[in-house]
Amino acid sequence: MSELKPFFSVVMPLYNKANYVKETIKTVLNQTFQDFEIVVIDDSSTDDSAKVVELIQDDRIRLVYQENAGVSAARNKGIQESRAEYIAFLDADDLWLPEFLQTIYELIQKYPDAGLYATSYKKRKANGKESNINIQALPSNEYIGLIPNYFKSIVEGDLLVWTSATCIPKKIFKENDIWFPVGEKYGEDQYMWARVAIQFDLAYDTKTCAIYQIEAENNTAGGVDQLKEPRSFIIDLKDDKNAKKDKMLNFWLNIYIQKEIRRVIRRNIKNGNKVLALVQLSRYQLRFIYYLEIMLKLIIPSFAANIATKYKNN
Repeated sequence: MSELKPFFSVVMPLYNKANYVKETIKTVLNQTFQDFEIVVIDDSSTDDSAKVVELIQDDRIRLVYQENAGVSAARNKGIQESRAEYIAFLDADDLWLPEFLQTIYELIQKYPDAGLYATSYKKRKANGKESNINIQALPSNEYIGLIPNYFKSIVEGDLLVWTSATCIPKKIFKENDIWFPVGEKYGEDQYMWARVAIQFDLAYDTKTCAIYQIEAENNTAGGVDQLKEPRSFIIDLKDDKNAKKDKMLNFWLNIYIQKEIRRVIRRNIKNGNKVLALVQLSRYQLRFIYYLEIMLKLIIPSFAANIATKYKNN
């Protein structure tokens, strides 16, 4: 590794993950590709997270402290503190398989002009049960290349890009003023990948190289299910002035945004907030099939609405 400039900077936000961070860092140190630094941003943890990191003996690890400001601020600070030209992200409770960085490195060599590099990942529950993600709208199940249409993939399948299986060139942030949205608690990473996808090609390898631990302590993935309003930063994606002039990409971007709205309205109906759901239905312009589905859920019993939804899907 170059003393001043490693190939990768691994940015790791840290907040109260004392029970996980040692194992997470170990999966970085065990990578087959070793030219990296690890920039850990401690977001004022109240447990022993920072002490755990300090006890790990490796000169490539840097621990940086910041006043508590949230995960987006921590990632942004990590990007600014990084010395490498390529920033790989890893949450302090997720894990890399040994070939993650090597796989990303090979993607960079094949697609040097891409704005994002990622691999597939699997989900692991607290009981140890693992599942692969549902990948859609790629040319094949075993694919290495540019994603044809990122938004079509995530509308039809699972999230194709996950924080802990992603790498972005540092220049993408600095030259395009693209940063993680500070103050947002849920979905801030999805916004980031969408912003990049709107402007740049994304390189992808369907090889599973990371593990997302979905029930780790302080994991906020389920918090989005409590939101009563669509996330504004997702809605605002439609007004990105730097979007590529790609009709199909923008078509599926619009569908992606509508799915966000539809999901929130359906949740409000389920939770008994029907007045709010009606207000939202009148506020946003949705596809007719989404509008019809929501109206059925509002005016007929839930069991009948479920039948109608199954019929629509078929």
